[in-house]
Amino acid sequence: MSEKTDVLIVGAGPTGLTLAAGLLSRGVRVRVIDRAERASPHSKAITLWPRSFEVFDTLGAGRELYDRGVKLAATNYYTGDRHIGRLRMRPLTGTRFPVPVSLPQVTTEEVLRETVGRHGGRIEFGSRLESFVQDDDGVTARLADGTEIRAGWLVGCDGAHSTVREGAGVSFEGATYPQSFVLVDGEYDTEYVHDESYYVMGRTGVIVVAGLPGGLYRFFASVPPGVEVEDAEAAVARAVAENSPLRADSVKVAGSGVFRIHRKLADRMRVGRVLLAGDAAHIHSPAGGLGLNTGVQDAGSLAWRLAAVVRRGLDEAELDAWQEERLFVAHGVVAEADQQTRMWLLKGWRRWLRDVGITVGLRTGVIERVLPRRMAQLDLVLPVQGPAAGRLRPGSRLPDVPVTGRGQYLYDLLGGGHLLLAAGDEGAGALPGLGLPVDADPEVLRIVTVPLHVAQSLGVPRRALCLVRPDGVVAAAAAPSDRAAAEALRARLLALVTPAPAESRAR
Repeated sequence: MSEKTDVLIVGAGPTGLTLAAGLLSRGVRVRVIDRAERASPHSKAITLWPRSFEVFDTLGAGRELYDRGVKLAATNYYTGDRHIGRLRMRPLTGTRFPVPVSLPQVTTEEVLRETVGRHGGRIEFGSRLESFVQDDDGVTARLADGTEIRAGWLVGCDGAHSTVREGAGVSFEGATYPQSFVLVDGEYDTEYVHDESYYVMGRTGVIVVAGLPGGLYRFFASVPPGVEVEDAEAAVARAVAENSPLRADSVKVAGSGVFRIHRKLADRMRVGRVLLAGDAAHIHSPAGGLGLNTGVQDAGSLAWRLAAVVRRGLDEAELDAWQEERLFVAHGVVAEADQQTRMWLLKGWRRWLRDVGITVGLRTGVIERVLPRRMAQLDLVLPVQGPAAGRLRPGSRLPDVPVTGRGQYLYDLLGGGHLLLAAGDEGAGALPGLGLPVDADPEVLRIVTVPLHVAQSLGVPRRALCLVRPDGVVAAAAAPSDRAAAEALRARLLALVTPAPAESRAR
């Protein structure tokens, strides 16, 4: 007889752990399996941006992770020995996590495993998915030890060599960069400033340097095409000797590795009741430090939707909308990382042109105003359909700003569900016309009237209503005078708060 669960998650990296915690916190039964015998000891990704901390915060782990990391104050650019500019990381507005942070992935995963445990879950290491079949009502998965698990949904968070992706027949197209890359984490006697990052575009390759907690550093370097690497530590030392403009003497190595970089995208992230997230759906260069962040945000965006489908019978078309949004984001991230990686490795006149562009962009302040917010994706607009209200547009993120005099912020009001914001008393006066059920579950929808000055800081027009998703993104917005927008908002609200028939939830 098959063991039963609502959702089977394959892969216990940051994406799988974030999804598991998000589902468990919403009352969904979850199994998490991972083929590895134990948690990975490797640092892997180290950069975390504000949107990821906002996802972690919904799980109760955002502040702890933010506080444990190194707050990056600036990024420096060198061409050879010449310092061509310094990008200050001024605190970003509209978020409680205003700067990027350097934190080893091993620490991020440790905190997320503890979070899964607090929500009643556990990680089943040493459990390998062998095969699966799906039907209209769910998925039957067979493990290598012969165990069968019957799940309503199967989510592959199992990395670049995903068994789930392969079993679902999803293509994974792209290319591999010709260079190899090496890294060393460790203690250094160095002139590199610990709370700043560095991109050194040297004579024989690129070096990237960043501080890690505990006074450690990461040195990451490219290796010319065709050069075989047998010793990562020696390769990093050689790259530093040949290209570093600042002194960097290794004192003690904590970890090292050799790897190739790929840029690949899945053509789909949903096949019936099988879903893909994180590296199983998209991989790219570590330039910009967006990989782990994109996977975490895949999971955060999926958790509230899948929980609503499982527990309340929300239309499964919501998962197609998730796929559209996340493929849109993945395409942009892969392109961004590819562009930055190619810029690292330019030669000749293209290299000169790059350096001029960086210098001018930093001196004029254009890069400082634009690049950090773009990398943080705070101003990213997702492909969500629906009428706008003033400058409020479905798919845009509302800033997380104070909404009361008691230190309460907008995202505190979400509570894992949707939030209907009414702008002042006039906005509240439009609520009865929506015909909402009076007993709407507050975990599904909260209705809040905010003062006009707060509404204005959020971009909500006078008398307007704004429906905010659990991830802080505008789902719908309407001014009472716009009948079409008001009806679209009402339809969206009723889909959220009206339970599906019991027989459809039981599937």
